[in-house]
Amino acid sequence: MKKIRYIKFSKREFSKTLDFCKLFSNSLEDANIIIKQFNSLTQNQRLEIIKAYSEREKLLKIQINSEDEDMYLTCTAVNFNIVATKYDIDPATVCICIASPCKSNEKIIVI
Repeated sequence: MKKIRYIKFSKREFSKTLDFCKLFSNSLEDANIIIKQFNSLTQNQRLEIIKAYSEREKLLKIQINSEDEDMYLTCTAVNFNIVATKYDIDPATVCICIASPCKSNEKIIVI
């Protein structure tokens, strides 16, 4: 059986990442639920989420005029929601997988 590795973060330290992800993905979910969802994902699921989002991001950059920043941000939030729907998680959890403060095989503890 594999040993599970946890990474400790202070509330203030982790709230920067969490607030960014919630704002960027237009999420209203509670922080504890987002952390619980993130920790419940396997290493393979996290890597699949990153890959799925990267593919959508690549398409978005081709299709959207780079000068229209509002449209780009809206489409990015939509992409977070599309990927989140596949895994039945919150869009902010997808964002945390992408901007992960830890390795894909580690879990988060906020103290």
